[in-house]
Amino acid sequence: MNTIHPPGIEDLRRFPILAGLPLEQAEKALAQARVVHIGRGEHLFHQGDSARRIWLCRDGQLKLFRLSSDGQEKILAIIQPGRSFAEATMFLPERRYPVHCAALKASELVAFDADDLVATLRADPEACFRLLGTLSRRMQEKINQIESLALQNAHLRVAHYLLDEFRRHDRPDHFRLEASKKHIAGLLAIQPETLSRSLAMLQSSGVIDMNARQITISAPERLERIARGADTPH
Repeated sequence: MNTIHPPGIEDLRRFPILAGLPLEQAEKALAQARVVHIGRGEHLFHQGDSARRIWLCRDGQLKLFRLSSDGQEKILAIIQPGRSFAEATMFLPERRYPVHCAALKASELVAFDADDLVATLRADPEACFRLLGTLSRRMQEKINQIESLALQNAHLRVAHYLLDEFRRHDRPDHFRLEASKKHIAGLLAIQPETLSRSLAMLQSSGVIDMNARQITISAPERLERIARGADTPH
């Protein structure tokens, strides 16, 4: 990560709002963008900071989180390479980040100017609809997450998370957990020991096979039934 590659067209193609911009608008957006590097454990921004930038993760891994009144951390999302974030701040009356963001790994990001993106949305209805589609998908993800936290026990949450990852990877029979068990447990609002027990139970039941972070889904149909609460691993 020592070599800095300036923002380019490839970054725009990964950014939902900007993916289909005409060349002139794309060049303007890139001229306003810059590359940012942060080390592991460093904060990109804090809750309440002015939201002057919208972000694309090029490399590394970050977490979006909030802190409770007693200092307990609640992870809201884990950001992987290729994911954009903070777009919804553009619609806030007072543009401020509603969460904290810190790096789980050393990360490289592209920062896009929020004022410039707002001007782009005003001038390009298609870009606006692309953003609305992105935000709608993320809202559905959050609704599913809230439902999982509110209605499901720990084992169902783990099964649901694995099923989501299985689908997100276009259903290969195996994939790698892209975050540590500690941070996955935080995302699911369970203890790391509970996550380990649930994974071990699914493995002993023949639903998954696990080697460190490498997960093989041996019985996807049964995993789906378990995630729905229609089956129980033994």
